[in-house]
Amino acid sequence: MIIFDTDILSMFAKVDEIGTLSHLFDEKIAVTPKIRDEISAPLEYGYSFPLKVLSRVKTVPLSKEALEEYERFQHNFTLGKGELEAIAYCKKEGAVFATNDIKAREFAKREGVFVISLQAILKALWKKNIKSKEEVREMLAKIKEADNLAVSREAERDIFEEIE
Repeated sequence: MIIFDTDILSMFAKVDEIGTLSHLFDEKIAVTPKIRDEISAPLEYGYSFPLKVLSRVKTVPLSKEALEEYERFQHNFTLGKGELEAIAYCKKEGAVFATNDIKAREFAKREGVFVISLQAILKALWKKNIKSKEEVREMLAKIKEADNLAVSREAERDIFEEIE
């Protein structure tokens, strides 16, 4: 199971590629309740992209143990409640956490959670022949425009470089 943070889901929803994420991860993508709430918030302002997420990505409930872990994480004021809840779920359930937030990635790794970044996801799309390199380049360009995302040259090199 891959638990997604709001950032990557909203990027892919804005460019109509939630189905691509589902395909890449064999439909094993999910969010926690607080992430669902975060992704839903733009609906109140007239944005429709959250509907693409809500219709395709299931919400997983937290176990008692995950809720206790989430409570333990409440001292962390640098991350949002959604990120903390997702990390707690992943830690207790052995799930993977997908986020583009560097602080969330670092915290999750310190907690023993396996983390996947936007760069890794984009690279996997062409490495697994789901999209061509050129299609991934086009998708990244659309994401950058739709989400006002800055991607360093180094990050782009990581996405498209052929390292075996």
